[in-house]
Amino acid sequence: MPSGNRLWLVTRYADVRFVMHDSRFSRDLVFPGAPRMAGDDLTSVKGSLFNMEGPDHTRLRTVLASAFTRRAADEWRAITRTHAHDLIDRIERSGPEADLVADFSVPLVARIAGGLMGITPQEHEWTQDRIRRQLDLLGSREQIVGATADLAELAGRLVDRNGRPDSEATGLVATLARAACEESITRQEAVSTTALLLMNVTDPLVPPLTVGIMTLLLHGDQLERCKRDPQLWPEAVREVLRYHNNGITNFPRVALEDIEWHGGRIAAGEGVITSALAAAHDPRAFTDPGVFDIGRSEKGSVFFGAGPHFCLGSALALSVLATAYAVLFERLGGLRLSVEPHEVTRADDGFFACPENLPVTW
Repeated sequence: MPSGNRLWLVTRYADVRFVMHDSRFSRDLVFPGAPRMAGDDLTSVKGSLFNMEGPDHTRLRTVLASAFTRRAADEWRAITRTHAHDLIDRIERSGPEADLVADFSVPLVARIAGGLMGITPQEHEWTQDRIRRQLDLLGSREQIVGATADLAELAGRLVDRNGRPDSEATGLVATLARAACEESITRQEAVSTTALLLMNVTDPLVPPLTVGIMTLLLHGDQLERCKRDPQLWPEAVREVLRYHNNGITNFPRVALEDIEWHGGRIAAGEGVITSALAAAHDPRAFTDPGVFDIGRSEKGSVFFGAGPHFCLGSALALSVLATAYAVLFERLGGLRLSVEPHEVTRADDGFFACPENLPVTW
């Protein structure tokens, strides 16, 4: 890896799930010499839910889970619908052409992030820049460390802002800030987990929203199925997440003991990374994995992880994406690419794969 660490890469679907479930592979990398991808990124932050295991992980996860209920997902479905309609109103007024990255995906996610995290549009833009610096696999160690520190500083301000006695804030940061005031978690845990959520909420939703729109445009028969039966939009989201994933690999884990596996030996202290993208294209687990099929019977993608670290925000993410797809294609019925598919360029400055722009007309 760019960090100089040699890591085991796990690609088979069954093996990826094994690593995610087996407690001998730990996400706690908060120690000197821990395996890293490039530098001291979010995996190095003490007190973050991302880097915890055991009872401490369960305690903090329980606090945060209160903000990720099915009811919350339903509320955000309505909020997403309102924001999506407003953005499409603007697109239609300036049409009949648009860039759906600049005009739809990015501003929609910015609004969702603002509501969930209590951040301003300016803070959202600043956060995206720092996240890209933090997750830049070709960046210097100084760049990565600096971006990690910057995000921690903003997270501290957000926790303090939401934790004031007169604050009526709602959302994820407010949930953590209240728990810190009640001493069910520490302030450091609230701040470090807020820094994690700044990454999870502000950046990873843009790629599947954008790539999903493009993929559905390129598979018109399946798009028409969703239009005829709106109950299929969540299935379209699941298949987009399986087919594309967000990144090639997940963050490292460390082996806590020697593990004999597949005729080899992973030594204690060695790092292991899983590829959810490779797992989602494993023919042992998925029929014709290279085919985009919203009606496929296999539903076990590991996009949101598995085991104790399964993503708390999975239901909310599915709700937001399905609603955004539905509103966009309902409103702009004749939507189509205004360039050839090969002319859509991929952004090279992010950890998560995403088109740089998506020119469309209708």
